Amino acid sequence: MSLLLIAACTYEFGLTSKPGGSAGQLDSETQAQEEDSATEESEAPKESTPVESANNEDPPDSPPMDSPPQDEPPADDCADTSDLIYVISREDGTLYLFDPPTLSFTAIAQPNCNTRQTPGSMSVSRDGHAFVRYADDTVADIDLATFACTPTTYSDRRTGFGSFGMGYATDSANTWRDQLYIANADHLATLDTSTWAMTPIGTLPSQSELTGNAQGELWAILPLEHPAKLVELDKNNGRSLQSLPLPGFPSAQNIDTFAFATWNGDFYLFIRESGMGNHSDVYKVTGAGTLTKEVTNIGFDIVGAGVSTCAPA
Repeated sequence: MSLLLIAACTYEFGLTSKPGGSAGQLDSETQAQEEDSATEESEAPKESTPVESANNEDPPDSPPMDSPPQDEPPADDCADTSDLIYVISREDGTLYLFDPPTLSFTAIAQPNCNTRQTPGSMSVSRDGHAFVRYADDTVADIDLATFACTPTTYSDRRTGFGSFGMGYATDSANTWRDQLYIANADHLATLDTSTWAMTPIGTLPSQSELTGNAQGELWAILPLEHPAKLVELDKNNGRSLQSLPLPGFPSAQNIDTFAFATWNGDFYLFIRESGMGNHSDVYKVTGAGTLTKEVTNIGFDIVGAGVSTCAPA
């Protein structure tokens, strides 16, 4: 922004001599009149006078401030991704959509990923892809528009990271750009799905699953802690920013599978406890940390839950 600098004008008031005389030779009457006039002027209220430019033209308008560049998402952003929660079953790899307001599940596809391995975790990108990690720590890419499944080049032999949970979070609350975060037994990292390169971030206290949102928040569930808890993680170093203890949560010894996702400020936990005939239960944790069991024994086992950063936060 440019500033228009206007010089102030200084007016000088001089004494005027009488014709034929000097300034110092004023008669007493004239001097008294001038002193009275000066007194009246000094006591009279002064009116402000607008300052004009030197050429009596209106000063030019200041140029507008440059607007910051807008980081607009692509035109088809989120077009192929539901803003509900995706879950995947352990039994046959079927994908379901979970609708939090109605607590209902809808089967949408059973992708053929040409593997005999069972799924272990899942994340969902905002451009319409579900990335599924299998028991052998390979990763498949499921196109959510066609449900075609393609193996990726991710190699645990190269990273040595082991089994992991995963979830997306935006870089901040002011951008649509996000990253995929992964967590193994005690470490947090990012995973670049264009190169499948892993970048370590920091350490975690125990095995976790991850979820994130469009507010730039990354959350972990730590079901093996005593008590179990949800923790917001610092995306720069993995440290805890805030923690929500989960009193009344199933004990670590009884948990068989677990997954979770955030949606509209709340968290939905899918937990299967060990035991014949048991299937996953659905728990809800509010943003204030209140835990309730919403659905008991849904009829299948959920091993992965993914929500894109298109979802309401």
